[in-house]
Amino acid sequence: MTTLSTFKYAVHLMPTVDAGTFSLNSAYFGIPCIGNILVDTQRICHPELSVDVDDVEKARNLAHKLKNDEEFYNECSKNSKLLYKKHYNIDVWKQKMNNILL
Repeated sequence: MTTLSTFKYAVHLMPTVDAGTFSLNSAYFGIPCIGNILVDTQRICHPELSVDVDDVEKARNLAHKLKNDEEFYNECSKNSKLLYKKHYNIDVWKQKMNNILL
């Protein structure tokens, strides 16, 4: 997390969908993450940056846009933080746990 927090962009095009902690952690810091659309945390926290894992051309175009379009970068960063808070903050987790346990 310490190292990740120093980056401005993230790319995670792994074909496996077992875990989504990289895109989740990126969203926590507001780091736009281009990633596999099949990963829940990617799709939820970075919807505008989610691509098919083999669509390298789209990922490349998004990376170029993030680097060169400050407004797009800021929007993606802001949205990822908001979506993280909406879906994954501690209060949401507590509510889900209460629903499971009660």
